[in-house]
Amino acid sequence: MPLDGGWHAGVLHGPASRPRLVEPVPEQSAIGVVFRPGGLRLLFGAPADTLADCSVPLSELWDREGNQLAGRLADGPGPAGAPARVALLLDRVERALVAQADHTSAGTAQLVGDVQRGLRRGHSVASIAARLAVDRRTLGTLFRREVGFGLKRYARLARFEQALRAVRAEDAPSLGLIAAQLAFADQPHLTREFRYFADLAPGCLHRVPGPTPWHVMHDETFKTGRPNPGTLPP
Repeated sequence: MPLDGGWHAGVLHGPASRPRLVEPVPEQSAIGVVFRPGGLRLLFGAPADTLADCSVPLSELWDREGNQLAGRLADGPGPAGAPARVALLLDRVERALVAQADHTSAGTAQLVGDVQRGLRRGHSVASIAARLAVDRRTLGTLFRREVGFGLKRYARLARFEQALRAVRAEDAPSLGLIAAQLAFADQPHLTREFRYFADLAPGCLHRVPGPTPWHVMHDETFKTGRPNPGTLPP
């Protein structure tokens, strides 16, 4: 949310499984909050899967009381008081989450966390459900509500993230070896997953990341080999 753009300039980006093109914006102060599984539903009252791969203005999501609170925050001190406003916003978010949490929230968060760790380690959905003694269908419904995606989609995302880290590593092995290490069917399977989740082939992702490890600068010249500083914009 831009600190000087008012509450109505804020946007919620739901859980993402597809690439988003971010247009350049004028330099300005802003704040962002990343929700752990369950936090999105508690604060906005909507299951995470209804917001997956969507971007929605914050003013359309929060209730009247929340909008009034956010409006008062946005009308606070100017840029000089930004640190205090950031602290106030984070405090309000935390209080709202605590107020709306119920006695089952901690147990649900722990269960979802266990599932996430299992999927990231490459365990099958069936083995995770059996280990946690939870019906597979019930587990899938809960996971979609709290995380935003089904169990198999999340497992694909987790493996794609591992592959992306491997491709961008300084000592990156060949794509064929990465595919074998991460249990892709073959190298073309790995490439198809990259095209689906990143809209780019793995060879088109430069070893030097953008603003975060999950960003790619649109005007970079991409190479599969060791990056040449001359190919990057000044």
